[in-house]
Amino acid sequence: MIGIIGGTGIAGILKGDKEEVINTKYGKAKVIIDKESDVVLLFRHGASHSLPPHKINYRANIYALKMLGVERILAINSVGSLKIDLKPGMFFIPNDFIEFTKKREETFYDCGKVVHIDMTEPYCPQLRNVLKSILEKRKYAYGEGVYVCTEGPRFETKREIEIYKNWGDVVGMTGYPEVVLARELEICYTSLCSITNYACGISKNILTVDEVLSTIKEMEDKILNIVEEFVNYKFGERDCICKDALKHAVIG
Repeated sequence: MIGIIGGTGIAGILKGDKEEVINTKYGKAKVIIDKESDVVLLFRHGASHSLPPHKINYRANIYALKMLGVERILAINSVGSLKIDLKPGMFFIPNDFIEFTKKREETFYDCGKVVHIDMTEPYCPQLRNVLKSILEKRKYAYGEGVYVCTEGPRFETKREIEIYKNWGDVVGMTGYPEVVLARELEICYTSLCSITNYACGISKNILTVDEVLSTIKEMEDKILNIVEEFVNYKFGERDCICKDALKHAVIG
């Protein structure tokens, strides 16, 4: 089963339209299940986009997908560019991350046994290759690199961006801790990022929410095309690092 995490705009590709509540030991998660396509859709900000990044119950969301039998996750994220050549309107596929979050529950192993999960390659290499093949087939411009995750909900300052651009390529607020939680549950995870704007100080203009939403709207059809191809991709057996993550973890 495939899990899609993103915004309400991608609901149209699914045949299911009824939101279901999944009760987990970490709280409730709301999903739409398309049983015919074997796909679960989860809106991380809620169906009405009312949850800010730092208030999302990431653990409940990822755990609910695990409970439903999801083995592969495609996360849809919006990001700001830290590099001039990564232009708004392009896509971005992270291959690593750096995080500067402060308040988030970021592990399933915060009591009982201690588990140190390996994150040498945090995003599933197989899913990243599938995503790249879809983008290249459709001739959609994209880049790869490091995702810098900040706490939000405010945008970053000019001085913060000066630091981040030395370490990463894009900046966003929702990519972490999803990627880690998925690995702890041995779920394959990849991210399709829509570059909606240049980060503060990269562009000469003041960043506005209208600018971000406008670019997302312009990219919506492309995102739907990519998600549809991903959902219909003929996946074989998993033989990646993700499915055996706990075998290679340091457990104390």
